[in-house]
Amino acid sequence: MPMLGFICAAALLASLLVTPLVIRAATARNLFDIPSDARRVHTRPIPRLGGVAVFAAMVLALLLAMLAGALPSEVSGERSRFFEGILLGGGILFAVGLWDDLRGLPPLVKLLAQCVAASVVFTFGFQVDVISVGPTGELPLGWLSFPLTILWVVGVTNAFNLIDGLDGLATGIAIVALGTTLAVALALGNAEVAIVCVALLGALLGFLRYNFSPARIFLGDSGSLFIGFMLAVLSVHGSVKSATAVLAIVPLFALALPLLDTSLAIVRRWLRGVPLSGADARHIHHRLLAMGLTHRRAAVVLYVVATALAVLGVVLAFAPPAAVLVIALAGGGISLLLLLYGMRQLEYHEFAEAGMVLASGVRRVRRVIQDQIHARDIVQVIRQAETLRHLDAILEDNAPHFGFLGVEVCRETSSCRQRIAGLNGQTARAWKLDYPVTPRLFAEDDPYVLRIWCGLGDRNRPFGAERVARILAPAIESWLVSVGLVQQLSERGNRPLLEAHAGKLQENELEPALHWAARAGELSGGLRESRGMRLAQEAMTLHRARNRR
Repeated sequence: MPMLGFICAAALLASLLVTPLVIRAATARNLFDIPSDARRVHTRPIPRLGGVAVFAAMVLALLLAMLAGALPSEVSGERSRFFEGILLGGGILFAVGLWDDLRGLPPLVKLLAQCVAASVVFTFGFQVDVISVGPTGELPLGWLSFPLTILWVVGVTNAFNLIDGLDGLATGIAIVALGTTLAVALALGNAEVAIVCVALLGALLGFLRYNFSPARIFLGDSGSLFIGFMLAVLSVHGSVKSATAVLAIVPLFALALPLLDTSLAIVRRWLRGVPLSGADARHIHHRLLAMGLTHRRAAVVLYVVATALAVLGVVLAFAPPAAVLVIALAGGGISLLLLLYGMRQLEYHEFAEAGMVLASGVRRVRRVIQDQIHARDIVQVIRQAETLRHLDAILEDNAPHFGFLGVEVCRETSSCRQRIAGLNGQTARAWKLDYPVTPRLFAEDDPYVLRIWCGLGDRNRPFGAERVARILAPAIESWLVSVGLVQQLSERGNRPLLEAHAGKLQENELEPALHWAARAGELSGGLRESRGMRLAQEAMTLHRARNRR
């Protein structure tokens, strides 16, 4: 339409004329963006009031079109409320951003202002009631319409603000998004969106002349907040294909790059355990510069990526239903591969480490479950052991299943020389776990332990030696008490010696203690379980004392 060309040309000319005036005014008042930290990539002070030039150029172009009667009749009446709402909301964020550029504002105040601006456009009719999720599918939002509108506007506004870190980058990305939105709005007959799009597009094209590397002026918060808000509203309103339904894929792909960069930043900071609102020098454009690209080349690369994603979104939105699935799978697969390759090239090692942990975690969970099931099976076999040597043989046969170098039951002070010799010198690169099996009642006691030898290599590294020991140790203790103690203390030849050294143990106490030991702790003879266990432990201690004599 000639009218759209006139508005775009007017905005372009106004921007080319106003921007130098803003540069001189900002320089005269010393309103610069100072390169004070690592995340700022410029090396000299740059004026930061570019938003004033963009806002003024767009408004002048719209006023000129209105005075010249260039606005079509389709945008009068109910649709004119769109102009009122978007200009009022945009004006609020422009004013807040300008104040932040001049005096500074806390982040919370700017966030509240974004919520207010989003509520304004919602009140003026910017409401997404139904989302189109395919050629024929629609998803009604109901009461979710308002919170999702606020979330979208605030999210896109902040995402655009975050990507404004390289000469000309945010301006170029906005031009790509506006071009996509304009094409979709014209295809769907949304004339009011097309008018605002060409006005803002012309203003940004003129501003890019001074903002591209080496930049003479930056957008500042007055520009990034205002433009981000406009993109959030225009991209959605321009994709309305009926009275209420919105082609959700168009705004998502048109703004894919800033949304992706923000999402990656949030996840990166969460993985690092730093505040999500904190600033860093690891955005996509920072990583491209770290790879050796110049400011110009980094910006152009991101322009191309943003354009490719926007084109993919438009193709998916307007492709024939039969081709949507094929295009979506092909485009999604290529995008995923490029994303993974890009994160690797950009050295986002946070995601590589997270992926390795998640992958190993799945394998680890499955292995732990398998080990614990197998340990429960071994418990059943241990109960059938006849001697301590037999018990050690059972443990030794099953050690490889857990990835252990060896497992045995021995005294705590035992050097296990036979075991060390059997490991063929691997103990120099191994560690051991001594898990208590029997209690230490006196200082001179030498209790039994379950000794597990573990290698250091990935193949031999166990998945939870302590978990396995917690299952096996009670079964081994029960076997030692029920088999070992009873065999030793219940023999007829040992009873006189035991009674001779029993001291505090009486005949009526010895029998229940032995009975408790034989039945692994069950109540017997009217004694409480803890009493029976203590008596059994005393009997074992006395028996060891007799053997030492």
